[in-house]
Amino acid sequence: MPQSLPIYVINLTRRPDRLTRIGDHLAERGVTFIRQEACDATTTPEAAIASVIHSSGPLGQLGQGDRACTVSHSWAWQAFLESGASHALFLEDDIYLAEDLASVLDHADWIPPGIEAVKLEKFGAGASRLLLGPKIGATPTGRAIHRMMSRHVGGGAYILSRTGAEAAHAWRGKIRVPIDHFLFNDTVSPLRRALKPAIIVPAMATQRAYDYNSDIAPLGKAIRPKGWHKRLRTLRRGANEVNQAPRQVLQYLTGQATLMDVAFAETPPAQSR
Repeated sequence: MPQSLPIYVINLTRRPDRLTRIGDHLAERGVTFIRQEACDATTTPEAAIASVIHSSGPLGQLGQGDRACTVSHSWAWQAFLESGASHALFLEDDIYLAEDLASVLDHADWIPPGIEAVKLEKFGAGASRLLLGPKIGATPTGRAIHRMMSRHVGGGAYILSRTGAEAAHAWRGKIRVPIDHFLFNDTVSPLRRALKPAIIVPAMATQRAYDYNSDIAPLGKAIRPKGWHKRLRTLRRGANEVNQAPRQVLQYLTGQATLMDVAFAETPPAQSR
C-alpha cells in the first residue's frame, strides 16, 4: 500500500549498526524511512544545544545526553516541516514496531480531529496502568485510540501533525525538560496540553526488544544533586506530580477517564482473533 506519512529515524553517525538494524526491520515491515542525523552530545557545541533546550528545568539539572536527544528530535521536526506531508512518524533507532505498522502510514484519516500527537510506544517493560479517556477512534487494523489523561513518557515512536510539529518547534530555546516529558508529561510541559495527545492501545512500539546500551546514559539524565539541593528537587518534583491531580480525579470520578492497562502487542486485535 502507498505510504503517505514519512518516517524520520534519528541516528548518530557513529552508530551505523543501529541504522542497519532498524533499516532491515522497517524493510520487513514494508515501509521506507528518512535518516535524521542525531545531535552528538560529545561533539556538538554547547551553544547549539542551548539554542534548543535549557540546561535545567522542573526536573532539575539535565544531562547532556537528554539535551542532545531533544535537539535531535527538533531537527527531525524541522525536516518534516520543510516537507509537504500533513503528518510524520518519528522514531529513535532502538525501537521495535508491530507488524501492522504500514497500515497507519497509508493515510492520516484514522487520526481523530484535534489530536496533534499520537503515541505508538508503550514505555518500559510489561504493562502500564494509565489514565485514559474513552475510545475516540481506531487504527486501520483495529487498535483503539484513547486520549492520554496522565503522563506516560518515552519518545521512541510518535506521530505529529503539521500543527503539532509547528507548536513543538516554536518552543526551541525555551524547552526545559527532556523530549519525552516535553511531549507527554503535562505536569511539566505546557506543550503536552496543547497537543492533546492520544495513545494507541495495544501499543505498536517498544524499546525493550533489543539489548542496546543507551548512548545517552553515560552522559547523564537529570543530574542527581546531593544534600539540600536534593531535598529541594524532590519537593519541586512532588509539586509537579500533583498539579494535575484534581483534574485527573474529577475525570475519573465522573467517568470522563478510566484506568487501563496498556502493553505492546506485535499483532493487532483484528488479526489475533
